[in-house]
Amino acid sequence: MSEMMLATLSNIRTVEDMVAAFRDEEHCRRLLEGMVWPNGRVCPACGYKRSIAIAGRDVGKRRARPGLFQCSSGDCRFQFTVTTHTPLHATKLPLSVWLKAMWLLLQSDKGLSSVRLAETLGVSQPTAWRIGHALRLMVARENMLDGTVEIDHFYLGGGPRKHPDDPSLGRGRKGQAKTLKTPVLAIVQRPADVSPGSAAGDARAAVVTGLSLRAAVGAIAPQVKLQAHLMSDEAKAFMAIGESFAAHETVNHTSREYVRDTVHVNSVEGFNARVRRTIAGVFHHISPALADLYFHEMGFRWSQRIVTGQAVRKSRNGRESMKTLWKRVPPSLQLLQVFRAATGRQMRRSPHGGIIIKSAVAVFG
Repeated sequence: MSEMMLATLSNIRTVEDMVAAFRDEEHCRRLLEGMVWPNGRVCPACGYKRSIAIAGRDVGKRRARPGLFQCSSGDCRFQFTVTTHTPLHATKLPLSVWLKAMWLLLQSDKGLSSVRLAETLGVSQPTAWRIGHALRLMVARENMLDGTVEIDHFYLGGGPRKHPDDPSLGRGRKGQAKTLKTPVLAIVQRPADVSPGSAAGDARAAVVTGLSLRAAVGAIAPQVKLQAHLMSDEAKAFMAIGESFAAHETVNHTSREYVRDTVHVNSVEGFNARVRRTIAGVFHHISPALADLYFHEMGFRWSQRIVTGQAVRKSRNGRESMKTLWKRVPPSLQLLQVFRAATGRQMRRSPHGGIIIKSAVAVFG
């Protein structure tokens, strides 16, 4: 990306700045090309790094549309634009609407519902819903986590309505209470450094089939390196899987032990609380079938923070501790991270009005 385009994104601070920056289609297309191809154009079909612009040329009985390129490889000759093989593939919306929608979604601290996004952009609610899922698909991360990694679980959904005549659910596996809620496994990577300017670690979550050892291994093994230092509570599945990692330390919540020196799971529990507040305050309800996509967005927001300093925190009983202060990365600069991994992550409309994910990146757990 050129320095002029980077300066354009850096100067976006308010809604007025955003509207002025995404003012016309040609300017938005060039901005998008700089974000999707920061190191030059790449053919989305074969990966060849040389192509020619054929926009404006006569192609048959009509002229090629703006932003059209053709791969220079003799075995490929694939024609593409900046949106080809991305969640924006074959979109009928102007690119200015896409960029405005992405900025509005990233500007909000916990997200934006499709109803509110549709009202702001002047589009239909199903269109805004698909725009939101396009963002969630692009922010999914594939890199494995290392360093100090915390793991925990929570349940998705509220308690079912009880009727006096309904029988009790009884006891579940290994003495655990049965529940109709959906189990979720969360993973948070601690930042390697908390000096000012350091970035936050990654955070991920996924719906799992249960809290058994097999389910935990299936979710954690593809996401965390074996050289990582694992931290968890005393759950039996976590105790068993921790033997495979370089180090594993636990806190005993049953004995009211929550912190022991640097051993704790407060970071992942904070992420769990943020997930619950986001669902309750913004989306109100999310389908377990698409929950992983929503978790991608929440985890991306968690990672888009930088350390600004530390301050002394005083608890109710008078104990003092150091608290790390954070600030968010500006949403216009977050767009660089969003579109950098857009190519290859495809999404299509289903015949029933939903979405079909044509990428394995969206599946975690």
